[in-house]
Amino acid sequence: MLRTETPFLSTMLAVVLSTLFLVMTTAFIVIPYAMGGHPGEPRVPATQSQPFHPT
Repeated sequence: MLRTETPFLSTMLAVVLSTLFLVMTTAFIVIPYAMGGHPGEPRVPATQSQPFHPT
């Protein structure tokens, strides 16, 4: 068996924290940006000069 200089526990902790950081960044920045706000926030509908129909 080969001995390594870095302890397993600290390496595993660094990997878990890095992954958690990436997941939290995606959940709280990228997804609400694409949705136009966080879920549950009141949204003010944009005033339009004429009725809009997506056809």
